[in-house]
Amino acid sequence: MNYRHGDLALIGIDKLPDNLKKSDTKILMKGSGGNNHEIDNGDVYFINNNQFIFGYLAAKNTKLFHLEHGEGKGKNKEAKIEDGIYELRKQNEETHTELKQVED
Repeated sequence: MNYRHGDLALIGIDKLPDNLKKSDTKILMKGSGGNNHEIDNGDVYFINNNQFIFGYLAAKNTKLFHLEHGEGKGKNKEAKIEDGIYELRKQNEETHTELKQVED
């Protein structure tokens, strides 16, 4: 299963890479509009050595919260993430002259 949530993509993979360190945060990233993409359950692992993949999510009974994307009313809207392992990717838009960040 794959998801696009504004400028965040969650790409389903079979297993986590070796030697990852679990993060204490539940914030996956700050979107281009300045709003956090945050989860309630699941484990987050960040990496700094890849241009396109910035981390991983092990989702289990996970909801993703964001001010602009998802369902519901209130401070943050929510989207249910199917249980599984996901690469976290920042989305870019390719034009004829450049790559630019996808905006919320």
